[in-house]
Amino acid sequence: MIALPHDTTDLLLAPVLLGIDANIDRLAGLTLEELAVEVALVSNVPDRTRPEREQGLLRTVCQDVDCHGWQFAWDPRGLRLSHHHRHIVLGVPPQFGGYLHGHHRITYRD
Repeated sequence: MIALPHDTTDLLLAPVLLGIDANIDRLAGLTLEELAVEVALVSNVPDRTRPEREQGLLRTVCQDVDCHGWQFAWDPRGLRLSHHHRHIVLGVPPQFGGYLHGHHRITYRD
């Protein structure tokens, strides 16, 4: 059965998805090291622990997107968008998993 939109937040899902997908696509083109640098610059969150890396990457993926009440969290299948009882999971590139597991090293240059 097809679920119809219940409110404005449901109606605004399309622009949210398009913005998030564009950010995921842009980040997918980065190396693991480049992704770590981008997350550090955008989120201003340390990446010492898994929860910190999750928070930083979420902030980076949601950069410049008005989320209109949709909440974001990590799911074993990717990025979960939630609003009340509605959920959508977007797939993410392999670099995200590598970053979240801490498989990156940022090289600082003078």
